[in-house]
Amino acid sequence: MRILFAAALVAASLSPAPAQDLPTLTHDGQDWSVQGTAENRNFLGRDAIYVSRGVAWRGDLDLGDLVIEYDYASTHASGFIGVNFRLDEAAASMEQFYTRPHQSGQDDATQYMVMINGGATWQLHAGPNEATAVDLPAREWVRVRIVAIGDRADIYVGDMETPLMHVPDLRFDGGHGPVGLYASDRPWITDSGAYFSNITIRPANEDDQIIGSPREVDPLPAGHISSFHVSSTFPEADVETAHWLGSEALDRFDWTVLPTEDDGVANISRTTRLMDGNNTVFVRMQIQADEATSRVMRFGYSDRVRLYVNGDQLFYGNSGWRARDHRFLGTISYEDALILHLDEGENEIVAAVSESFGGWGFQAAIADQTGLSID
Repeated sequence: MRILFAAALVAASLSPAPAQDLPTLTHDGQDWSVQGTAENRNFLGRDAIYVSRGVAWRGDLDLGDLVIEYDYASTHASGFIGVNFRLDEAAASMEQFYTRPHQSGQDDATQYMVMINGGATWQLHAGPNEATAVDLPAREWVRVRIVAIGDRADIYVGDMETPLMHVPDLRFDGGHGPVGLYASDRPWITDSGAYFSNITIRPANEDDQIIGSPREVDPLPAGHISSFHVSSTFPEADVETAHWLGSEALDRFDWTVLPTEDDGVANISRTTRLMDGNNTVFVRMQIQADEATSRVMRFGYSDRVRLYVNGDQLFYGNSGWRARDHRFLGTISYEDALILHLDEGENEIVAAVSESFGGWGFQAAIADQTGLSID
């Protein structure tokens, strides 16, 4: 079996790895392909698969609508412990759910995440339909059940009667693929892992139903921008000292129109892959103004941004994980604003957006669009 993904060391994300023939282990009559560290062990009186900074894959499966059930027990009150499903190796995309025992009881104790084109998205989509509070005791068995049908999923943790989380939009539309159980942790914690037992993975049948409903989310801000023009990639070093951006600098790129998602975020990984040191794109919009005017543009970004208005760089920001303090997650939000001084006629707003990991995105809103035409 060949798998293009490896468990990353930080924040339960995954990153592309060279394809390789993987060793296998047999558990409860099923063969699992091992990437990283995974082996059979006994824990709390049960035979289990132990995973530490690795993934155990059922590569023989090719499931779309499915039911996944397992018990897990964390070795410590730490780690990222979960399951990957609907893996598409060629597209470097999949769906993922994981728990964070070190955030037990907090709003981000659990996380649904999609990986698109090799890019994680937990910094982009972290609302109440992606992250939910629940108690996650360490060194105890915790039951998890996932029912995924079509583009929706119900996720149960502990309570098997009522979904903890309902995902109204499984964001990867690839449809089907293998399933993997994984455990990871932050790089400075070296001895944590998770045990998995009572594992059932099967196609959904007519008795399996989606019964959950989405939680209420904040409305999009007035005047949110619903699509952007996104360039091909280049190294961030190319713009580190570029305080002026002429039109000739933009003409050399290929451009793609990228619609925003239902939460207003443009997921740049949908247009391109983070690789070979090319970690930056230009995100562009053109504003036609009936007359010279000033407007407020609220925006959010992940991880770093340089903002240009008619060629002049007016803003630099770093919103990467732990960039501001050790608690800072870098989740995207409309916390920044820029006053746009627009000329009569055509104006160009360009954001150079750079990514490290966790989510490559941009969002913007101009509440007062009177007299403006935005493309």
